Amino acid sequence: MSRLFFVVAMIIGLAFFGCGSQADEAGNGDNGDTGEVVGDSNGDDSGDTADVADDDTGDQDITGVSGFDFDTPELAVGQWIEYSADDMRETLTLSVVGTEVNQGTECYWIQISVTDFVGQILVDPVGMENAMEGYEEMFGTFAADPAAYLRENMSDAGGMADMFGNEENMDMALAFISAIRMVKLEQQGSIMAIDLIGVPEFLEGMMDDPAFKDQFQQGFAQGFDAEGGQEGLDEIMAELDNLQFDMSETSVDVAGNTVHGIEFSIVHPEGEAEAIITSELPLVPLAYAKVTGDGETHFVEVIGYGFSGAENLLPGEPAQTIPAMMFLQGMQSQMGAMGGE
Repeated sequence: MSRLFFVVAMIIGLAFFGCGSQADEAGNGDNGDTGEVVGDSNGDDSGDTADVADDDTGDQDITGVSGFDFDTPELAVGQWIEYSADDMRETLTLSVVGTEVNQGTECYWIQISVTDFVGQILVDPVGMENAMEGYEEMFGTFAADPAAYLRENMSDAGGMADMFGNEENMDMALAFISAIRMVKLEQQGSIMAIDLIGVPEFLEGMMDDPAFKDQFQQGFAQGFDAEGGQEGLDEIMAELDNLQFDMSETSVDVAGNTVHGIEFSIVHPEGEAEAIITSELPLVPLAYAKVTGDGETHFVEVIGYGFSGAENLLPGEPAQTIPAMMFLQGMQSQMGAMGGE
């Protein structure tokens, strides 16, 4: 089952790359209700969340729907979405809890909360949308022919290092980091903020250094081989012909509301997986994902979402703001000193 799970994890990860923002586009989160939407799911595996409500599209090849708009609704204070997994009592909630002008740009505070942890990140929505464009193109390439994409990019450690470390992907990662302006955490009863100003420029300088690129690829390959990763990749490549990929448009019930999106599925003799992606949910386009095999079923699902009513769990100004550059420069100095020994 590990082979199938590995592929599924990558697919779900790519789905998150489609999270962006588009203002006033048809179908982007307009459910006819400006108030909260509250789900009553109990997290069981009955399939209620992902039940097909009205799917008369029939079988379609993957390229037929690869142009689907994965952009989530434009960010607005009050939005929230809550996830549960398997039979776990804990849930994960993402929400938009405030705005702040940073470096002349209006940014949004995105809150991440689970039991015993609350954190917030300040996001430039325009920068994030621009950063996601490259990932959306990557998803389109993958969706057009998943097996070919995996063979081309994941047949060995070198191919994976090139995929993650090539100039295009490095630029996409840098754009993503540039869109995150600040992080807030609660520490010993007080709020601490970490300012990321200067970090993108610092990282860009590192990425432009040919020595860094060589070290990245060598380190990736060495770590991968040390963990026996090539054996796992060989198993995946050998199983690709036994994997059936399918993508089709669908309508599903999510926390008591019908939303439209895409069902992406993989079928294998050892099990199967599916993910429901929709642009009608706030913040994250993933509605449901499930992996079944070896007599086990694991899933994650939306149990509630809304476009108003989010609660700020870290109100007030931080007691201390620390520049992230202080840590990076300290690490750089330490590594330089170690290299000179």
